[in-house]
Amino acid sequence: ADMSKYIKVGSVVGELTWHRAMLDMEPGDYLLLEPGYYVWPRGRLLEDVTIKGLGASPEDTRIRSFFSIGENSSRVVFENLTLEPYGDVNTLDLPEETNSYLILRGCVLTGTGSKTTTISVNGQDTVEMYSCRLLNGTLSFFEKANFRLEMADCLLDYESEKFGTISLEGTGTAIINNSEIRGTVNSFDSSNIELNINNSAIGNLNLGGKSWVNVYACRFLNRDYSLYARGECWLNILESQMPSQLAIEDHCHLLMQNSQLYNFQARGESQSFLSNVQIAAAASLEGKSFMDGSLVTFSGNGDYPYFIFLVDQAVLKGRNLQFDPQNWPVLVDNDARLVANALYYQGAPLEIKCEHPENISLMGIKWTERKE
Repeated sequence: ADMSKYIKVGSVVGELTWHRAMLDMEPGDYLLLEPGYYVWPRGRLLEDVTIKGLGASPEDTRIRSFFSIGENSSRVVFENLTLEPYGDVNTLDLPEETNSYLILRGCVLTGTGSKTTTISVNGQDTVEMYSCRLLNGTLSFFEKANFRLEMADCLLDYESEKFGTISLEGTGTAIINNSEIRGTVNSFDSSNIELNINNSAIGNLNLGGKSWVNVYACRFLNRDYSLYARGECWLNILESQMPSQLAIEDHCHLLMQNSQLYNFQARGESQSFLSNVQIAAAASLEGKSFMDGSLVTFSGNGDYPYFIFLVDQAVLKGRNLQFDPQNWPVLVDNDARLVANALYYQGAPLEIKCEHPENISLMGIKWTERKE
């Protein structure tokens, strides 16, 4: 392989001009950019190059252009730069035929705020982002991708009703550590992914297909919902806080421990196993959903007419459950069943509106049938 060429780019005598550097760049080049504003309207194919800004911060060295990674590339690196889109295009595009690393260190990327994604991944690619900020833009792995994403100490600041801030289609693994994502992380019905999020703040998760998800020590930010999962997702959530709704359906499996959430909803044939979880407003199970709880606290706060809502053929069973109804009732309707023992209970008897009292077996807590 060629030795790397270090090429200083700027306006000082003896430095290459940006125009010349873009025209002459070849694999193995290491471009060192003096602080400045560099525009390249027609975009550029990159193969095995590193482009690094020499400023005190990434904002000192700004590039306004768009880049496509070539099929022969094994590694493209951007460091200490700001990348701005030139027009309504993907700033960084990894086409289907690529098999490359894309490494971003200490960079700022600004998006278009539109459906045009900022980083588009379609090949057999690894994307690494360290100490980066992606503002008003999105990171998307598409259906043909076979990917790996590693992200640490990043901020993604873009919230949209329509587009995910991070979209995970195709097949691959995403690992997100110590980051803040102010928006949605999406997977799709065609997805086959593993997603690990640790010690991060995240708007919400919207998951489908075959998604294997581990969430550890995370705060969810979105006020409309925290997590929605369908399809065949396997969710493992530990030490996390969800200030809004968690909803699962179809064949999802949920394991949740040492966490707090506002409102729990299960439908379809979903199965949930909760341990040391506090539910602030309501838990509702429909369809053939099943929940097994241990040291789960069910509270009522008046936001819902029933703080536990069981209908169809849903089953809620558990041990050492705690009830804090705040005078709100329980509904056990149709063929739903409630089979549990309570840890201890001091207050007034639980009021349960029920179609079949024989479907209720509560130990350690008195209950009465609620008449309308």
